[in-house]
Amino acid sequence: MRSRLLLCLVLVSAACQQSDPVSPDTLTGRWVERTMRQDTLSFNIDHTGSPLPDWLTVNRGKERNATGDLLPKIGSGIYSYQVQGNRIFVRSMLSSSSLSADYAIDRKGDLLTVDNFFELGFRQSPTATRTLVRLP
Repeated sequence: MRSRLLLCLVLVSAACQQSDPVSPDTLTGRWVERTMRQDTLSFNIDHTGSPLPDWLTVNRGKERNATGDLLPKIGSGIYSYQVQGNRIFVRSMLSSSSLSADYAIDRKGDLLTVDNFFELGFRQSPTATRTLVRLP
C-alpha cells in the first residue's frame, strides 16, 4: 500500500513540473505553435538570424484578402517586448500607438505558453492560450 502511495506521489510531482524563469535570454530563438504549426514567434533575432534585442517577430503566414491580394495574416509583424514575471508586455511597431498590452506567458523547458495576442491583432483580448515549441 505504501509503495502505491509513494508511486502516486512521484507521478503527481513529476506532472506538476515547475515553470522555468522567463527572460529575454531564455526566449531567444524561434518558437512554433505546437498543434497547427502555422504561427512562428522569433524572439531577439531578425529574419537573417542576427541579434535584435527586445524585439519579437510574429509570422502567421499569408492569406488572400477580398480583392485577391496575398497579404500577411492579421497579427503578423514586429513587436517590441518586455517580460515582467509571468507577463509579457508587447507593443506593435507597425502601429502608430505607443501603448503596450500585457499577456500571460509561461515556460517549461522547450515549451512556451502564451496568451494568443497575435491572432486578432494588437491590443485585442486574447482568444486562447497557445503552446509553442522551440525550434532547433
